[in-house]
Amino acid sequence: MIYYKQGNGENMKRNRLMIAILITSLILSGCAASEKNKDKKADEKISQKEQSKSKSKKKEAEKKTKEAKETKEETPQKQETQASQVEETPVATGISSMFTDDELFAFADETVNTFYAERMSYICGTQFSVGEGSYRNDDGYYVAVSDPRIQTYDDIENVYYQKFSRKYPICYDKPYNLSPLTKLPFIVVDGQLYEAYSAICINGIGCKYTVGEIIKKTDDEFWVRLNNYCGLDNSTNQTDITCSFVWEDGGWKYGDFNNPEFYKVG
Repeated sequence: MIYYKQGNGENMKRNRLMIAILITSLILSGCAASEKNKDKKADEKISQKEQSKSKSKKKEAEKKTKEAKETKEETPQKQETQASQVEETPVATGISSMFTDDELFAFADETVNTFYAERMSYICGTQFSVGEGSYRNDDGYYVAVSDPRIQTYDDIENVYYQKFSRKYPICYDKPYNLSPLTKLPFIVVDGQLYEAYSAICINGIGCKYTVGEIIKKTDDEFWVRLNNYCGLDNSTNQTDITCSFVWEDGGWKYGDFNNPEFYKVG
């Protein structure tokens, strides 16, 4: 039978305990190192992401700077191009923005003979109703105006410009170059207004004006050249007569009427 000394047994236990402690320390150290490595790798990944984001932001900022620079360089060219386009494509204004040429043509064709008749009634002194009173002088025979609206020349003017544009002078304010239209259509004697009542101002029996073409337009006025249509033989003759219509006070008014051969008002 073998006997060990008690002291030796205790030493062995102590050695085993120390070995166990050592092993445990090593294991714990390894775990700690492993965690540190994990943390380090995680930090490295975060750092790489941040660097990547920083690079992306830098590239994006550089891109925006480049685009802003290009835009700044292109802006004058675009403005020049747009200005050129505006010059090449006029914007319709005034009556051109409200009416087509066809509408203007149709209006003038429908209205021109009324325009002519109204104008000639002032030139010939047949515009207003008359009474029984009359007056005769060297120019001829005049009839007293009985229209309650008309007492003076100013009254005539007020009525006249309700239909005629103020861009042009009253058509009867000067003598005319064709006899018998050389006498004044209206006169005032002793406070009474008389009109000549020369009922000879007509455009020929069976004849009327038609519009040949639009010859000019502005923002508020357009001019047409007239034809003379005769219903007796169904003929149309081109003339040199022109007239205009003016957009004034929110509506159409009669403008200029130029007949070079007869009734040109100077």
